[in-house]
Amino acid sequence: MKPQILKLTTILTLLLTGLSILCKAQTVHRTFTFKKGDQFQRTAFLSSNTVLQRGDQKFNINSFSSTTKVYDVIDATGQGFNLAVTTKHIADTVDAMGKKLEYSSDKPVTDSSAIAKALNNIAGKVASVTINKNGLVTDVTDPALQYTSDTFTAFTGLQQDQIVKGTTLGLLADFVVTKSLKPGYTWADSTTVNGQKIKNTFWVDKLTDKTTTVVFESAITGGYTNSNTNGVYVIDNQTGVILERMMKSIISGYQLHNRVVYAASKRTAFTESCYKIH
Repeated sequence: MKPQILKLTTILTLLLTGLSILCKAQTVHRTFTFKKGDQFQRTAFLSSNTVLQRGDQKFNINSFSSTTKVYDVIDATGQGFNLAVTTKHIADTVDAMGKKLEYSSDKPVTDSSAIAKALNNIAGKVASVTINKNGLVTDVTDPALQYTSDTFTAFTGLQQDQIVKGTTLGLLADFVVTKSLKPGYTWADSTTVNGQKIKNTFWVDKLTDKTTTVVFESAITGGYTNSNTNGVYVIDNQTGVILERMMKSIISGYQLHNRVVYAASKRTAFTESCYKIH
């Protein structure tokens, strides 16, 4: 099988990494105004069902995970901000092939499986992140990256919010609220990655003095993986922080595991909430 096959986890990560695409709807980038000492907490819940099939072999994998991260603004300069992003808590349940794994970072690890070890290595890790005044990641050191990229974590349902240099930090939406913006405002974006077409359609569903609600549909077609996703983002008008994020995805294609290719389908439901601690 050709190496350009995209794993289902790669596609899901694309769909969960912030709203950097929103900036293409406008000619002006948002300027963020955080202060040293600002602190935000994000909690995400993700449930998924994955079916892998190869010939007569068929495997069902059900998972549910919750992840809590805290974003601390360590320093604020005229160029941007330095943040410490701490994975405070992980809870994960995986039910697959007659076996069940239950993990919580609040409890001692008694499971010796590779998945439990990977999750335990992610919990408590602190990523050092630098963003510019428009929320774009300019530098990142993430000690948990080697574990979130591990093949085993593909089966945990863990929300893999990877912080990638050159993209908007997932906490934020590069979206400017203007007086001319009205509910019903719609725009679309499309791009091609590794031969696959990604098309996104957004529209403003609700606009208040405090928040903006953006609804979206996303489709990835072509190549070896296809997906359809719909969701809702609620953005704080004052800070640009994404307060709520809800998504449902259906993904079908191929999953590579231990150098064996399986036909795969995955259904995912994702919810996230964020609030300012101080």
